[in-house]
Amino acid sequence: MSRKWERMVKKNTKVVNKSRAKHGKPTISQAVSDGSVTIKGRNWTLSLFLFCVGIFCFIAFQNTNQDEYLYWLTGGSYMLLSLFMFGVRRPQLKIGKDFLGSRRFTGDKRVPVSDIKEIALSSDSVIISLNSSKVKWTFTRFYHRMDISAMSERLKEFAANHAVPLKVE
Repeated sequence: MSRKWERMVKKNTKVVNKSRAKHGKPTISQAVSDGSVTIKGRNWTLSLFLFCVGIFCFIAFQNTNQDEYLYWLTGGSYMLLSLFMFGVRRPQLKIGKDFLGSRRFTGDKRVPVSDIKEIALSSDSVIISLNSSKVKWTFTRFYHRMDISAMSERLKEFAANHAVPLKVE
């Protein structure tokens, strides 16, 4: 943004925040929470695979001419993508008041309570079965690197509040 635009945004934000404060509403910068809890993990398998592909590109194209730098760029790009997948694109389960949300490979998915068939809890995994499809959301301690005990406690509360069948193994 240009500096002039930033000054205009700050000025307008101050004016709007003053009027919101007079009416007893929260300011713009205060996030209005919907009461949801997000539990995050790590995606280490795809990251490890992409990092290995990057190393393979470096080894396989070691004897190429120095003019052909795209081979090196390809290997470095795979390594950067693996770091992005590990650090930024993390698997998560969002437990809201009347929905469950998860980050899938195709994007964020949100399921209302009416579409949840069953929640199965075990010591090292959580499986959420859905009515609308044969798909099951599975979160494991080893593969997704999630805190299963905290997730289990939240899902027990969620299942009790919404009468969702809960299976504890």
